[in-house]
Amino acid sequence: MNQLTKGSIEADIANAVVRFQREQQGRGPADVRAHLLGEMVLVRCKGIFTATEERLAASEEGRRLVRSARQELRSINHSEIEEIIGQIAGCTVVRSFYDVDVQAGEQVEIYVLDADVEKRLLRG
Repeated sequence: MNQLTKGSIEADIANAVVRFQREQQGRGPADVRAHLLGEMVLVRCKGIFTATEERLAASEEGRRLVRSARQELRSINHSEIEEIIGQIAGCTVVRSFYDVDVQAGEQVEIYVLDADVEKRLLRG
């Protein structure tokens, strides 16, 4: 049996986020970093936009449209990704937060867990 480590959980979460976004958006982010911080998981994605979204982001109205569409998709799909993150972390996601910076082409997600996974890993 493989011993779970903080790094392996972070890598598994990052890979799961890429897979999920590929399924939902048609492409995954260029770079994903996941950080386990006690009872929270912070996920930062760079290079998230499709070619169409990149063209839209060139204008103010296009940026509003992309931001609105991304937020609506997140509100529809958040329970699915929360379930995936919870399974990887070995606990339940009690809530999550999301924001997108359209000009930078980045998004940040924060998942609040029902347990301090870092402490659990230290106890072994």
